[in-house]
Amino acid sequence: MKTSTLPRVIAAFVVAILVATVFGSLVQTHYNLQALATLGVDLQGVRAGAMARDVFSGFTPTYGGYIVAPALLVAFAVASLLVNRVPSLHAGAVRTGLFVLGGYLAIAAAIPIVNWLSPVALLVGASRETSAIFAMAGGGALAGLVFAVMTAGPRRPASERIETLLPSQPHLTEPSMRG
Repeated sequence: MKTSTLPRVIAAFVVAILVATVFGSLVQTHYNLQALATLGVDLQGVRAGAMARDVFSGFTPTYGGYIVAPALLVAFAVASLLVNRVPSLHAGAVRTGLFVLGGYLAIAAAIPIVNWLSPVALLVGASRETSAIFAMAGGGALAGLVFAVMTAGPRRPASERIETLLPSQPHLTEPSMRG
């Protein structure tokens, strides 16, 4: 990795962690509030405040530090290794898809693993429902997209990209084409 790209990769990773963490925190709070509502608790006017509280102080630091950051670090490292070692994976859409898939699978796997390892009953309470795990993993997919876009190399003009895809054509000025 070039030294000039390292700050860009670090910034992209931090932004990706923030995106996945805030997304997952909002999903977690929504599921927990919905569970309370099914028990008959009146949540009128409470939802927005509870979500803001969870994002800025409650669940977010724990979720971001224990689940999102390590999971995305592993996922993006594996995706980067694959992209750098397999030339066919370096194409823009394939590369992006690899990071999106990696982010999704990393969060989907990390939540149950951390819940199993956690000394408390469930670190991620919403994960009592499998749909919550998949919804929170959506934040990992979004983080993968953000990371892939922010770390993509400079784009070449379309004319250069097209020329590399076309087979070379002999020019009329070449000796083999003269009559």
